[in-house]
Amino acid sequence: MADTRKLDAALDALVDDGSLSVAQADLVRTQYELTEEPADSRKSVLAEIAGYLGGAFVVIAVTIVTARQWVAFTELQRGILFGVLAIALFALGIFVGTSTAVKSRLAGLLFGLAAGSTTGTLAIYDPNRDTPTIAFLAGTAIALLGYYIVQTFVGHVVLYGYIFVTGIMALSDLIPDGASMPLFIGGYLLLLGGAWVYFTYRKYLDGILGYFFGGGTLFIATQVLFIQSAHLISYLSMVAVAGATAWLYLRVHAWPLVLTAVLTTTVGVGEFVAETLGGSLGAALGLFAAGTALVTSSLLALRNKRENPVEPVEIAQ
Repeated sequence: MADTRKLDAALDALVDDGSLSVAQADLVRTQYELTEEPADSRKSVLAEIAGYLGGAFVVIAVTIVTARQWVAFTELQRGILFGVLAIALFALGIFVGTSTAVKSRLAGLLFGLAAGSTTGTLAIYDPNRDTPTIAFLAGTAIALLGYYIVQTFVGHVVLYGYIFVTGIMALSDLIPDGASMPLFIGGYLLLLGGAWVYFTYRKYLDGILGYFFGGGTLFIATQVLFIQSAHLISYLSMVAVAGATAWLYLRVHAWPLVLTAVLTTTVGVGEFVAETLGGSLGAALGLFAAGTALVTSSLLALRNKRENPVEPVEIAQ
């Protein structure tokens, strides 16, 4: 997240000029990660809910009115309608700003809606309406810009969804041979999942949700490769995914990572047994592998925590 990177930069500067020791800077980082944001007041929460409901009512009303006249609109008028809506939503998101948590969440929602309206605008003019790749690329750009401005849960979900869908659409346009499509999709999902986990580890994305999306995408990629009958590549990718996520779990202790490692190991062992031994003892071996991976990861994590305790640091007066 942007705030974390700013804090790291400030602490590194203080360590460099001798104002803080490395241990003191690490203590501040640890306390910052453990400290929860203050809860919003009841008044601000009610105001936020009222804003969402009001916006929903406006959207529903506009949809009803527009639906009745949609057939009468020309293609140009439809495109202008969506385009004006996209510009208005994005401008409103900037106007709301990010000065408070409530405003940040509302702005993130508005940027997500602006991305959807942008996609609708270009999809109207896209001659290939079955796979409007250009329209989704534009929506992805708006979603990325909105997430750069303010990092919210909604913005994260919208950005991931756009990149996931847009990449698959682009592959379908670039690869005319549909028979090998699952193989390329599996490779793309491996890259996407790996990139999502990496950027989450680098704190550019929200921790739990980022690891959940990244780990889930990696697991789906291994299954797409297996369904394509690229079993050797699938087995190798399962080993790599399970090993990498288990190793990373020992460093950051995020539950989606250990879930990915256990799930990939369980399914991978079951599929390997089914292919090599006709499925005999598949369930038992799968459970054994999952239990072993989970217990081993937990023991190593606990040992790592004991060996590297966070000790209080006395700051010189």
